[in-house]
Amino acid sequence: MLWTALVVIAAIAFFKFPVFRKAILIVVCALVLIVLVYFAKDKHDTEVSKELVRVDQLAFMDMTLGPETYGSSYKLIGRVKNNSPYAVYDIKARIRVLDCNAQSHCDVVGEENTRIGPFLPPGQVRDINDSVFFDSGTRVRGQFQWNYEITEVSARVP
Repeated sequence: MLWTALVVIAAIAFFKFPVFRKAILIVVCALVLIVLVYFAKDKHDTEVSKELVRVDQLAFMDMTLGPETYGSSYKLIGRVKNNSPYAVYDIKARIRVLDCNAQSHCDVVGEENTRIGPFLPPGQVRDINDSVFFDSGTRVRGQFQWNYEITEVSARVP
């Protein structure tokens, strides 16, 4: 009930008093400007975070990928060391499952872009133990092989 009264009073004031109209316009413009500046800064910060750490500054060790006991899920296990001066908070990878025959011809039967790894402070090592979900058509008939490619690293100053 109170809100209804406030809306009616604001509507009357908006049409009856030009000063109130100008004040509302200034407040709305200021809010829109603040939101636009926030989104522009956030976009800039996100782009800068992707340029702080190069892929070659991360050392991936003992990486294995194997099927889990249910569905088309695979378990990615390994370690990663951050050799950069920045804290890494996001690593994106493209992981491919290959079906290879006796002549070493391989077909890609599954490909997934996924986030891997935990928060990684500079100079430290963390274990990777993540599930990777492929679509239900990921089935290997011959020899199972896989590979990965790091596609993006996001970091920030610690």
